[in-house]
Amino acid sequence: MATPSAPALTRISSFFGYFRWLFMPLGLMALIAVGVHAAADTVDDRLLWLVQGLDAWMDGHFARVDALQRWVDRIGSRETTLIARALTLVWELLADGVLLLPLLGYREAAPSAFKRETWRTLLQRLNQQPTPMRLIRPIVTGIFALAGAYAIARMVDGALFISLRAGVAPDAIAQPLARAIAFLAFLHVSIALGWRAVLRALQHADSACTPVAAAATAAERLALLSGQKKPTRAKSPWTVGLVGSAIAVPLALAALLDALPLWSFFR
Repeated sequence: MATPSAPALTRISSFFGYFRWLFMPLGLMALIAVGVHAAADTVDDRLLWLVQGLDAWMDGHFARVDALQRWVDRIGSRETTLIARALTLVWELLADGVLLLPLLGYREAAPSAFKRETWRTLLQRLNQQPTPMRLIRPIVTGIFALAGAYAIARMVDGALFISLRAGVAPDAIAQPLARAIAFLAFLHVSIALGWRAVLRALQHADSACTPVAAAATAAERLALLSGQKKPTRAKSPWTVGLVGSAIAVPLALAALLDALPLWSFFR
């Protein structure tokens, strides 16, 4: 009975394998988006504190001018909360745009995608020219991938604990069992998707920092030499992606400090 089922499982696996080009990039994007959202949740209160401090500072200065006194206390606690939440949302969406769009280019069909030579080549270029984008983007993406995996693991922990204590197992067993399975879920998501996201971030940063002349095809070089195509002004690889990195790095630091309490699995 086991022999006939093996080809059927193989055919089913092969069928779904044809769609990896679709769901793998979407899975990577979902993981990073969850990590970015977890980091944004930790900076919401800090932005509220900054907005409230700025509001108090402006009220103090407006109160000294007769023409501006009517503007004092125009912005209350409700308005400062809305402003902080709006700033957090905009920041989160900008970080999503910086980090998620490159993941759409992830392709497993490439024969060299998982070879050791691919990593060796990328790391050699990083060592030869350690541009900010090559250094920052993979690290930031890895932090958000871990934060996303941790958020997923905590959801698994909560759902499983509630299910187990509902007449299945006592709290003394349900709690450590739920945490152990959640930790395994964290490891599985990190290993299955996290390193792929880091690889794609490194590939994107490497291609963005590669000079145009070096990345040009033979036909493009011939067109440049023949004068059929005008040379484009190449951007400095040291300034590429600085704006995006400036947007993502503070959120990554917040995720590393506040959204990744991995010791909670062992308490």
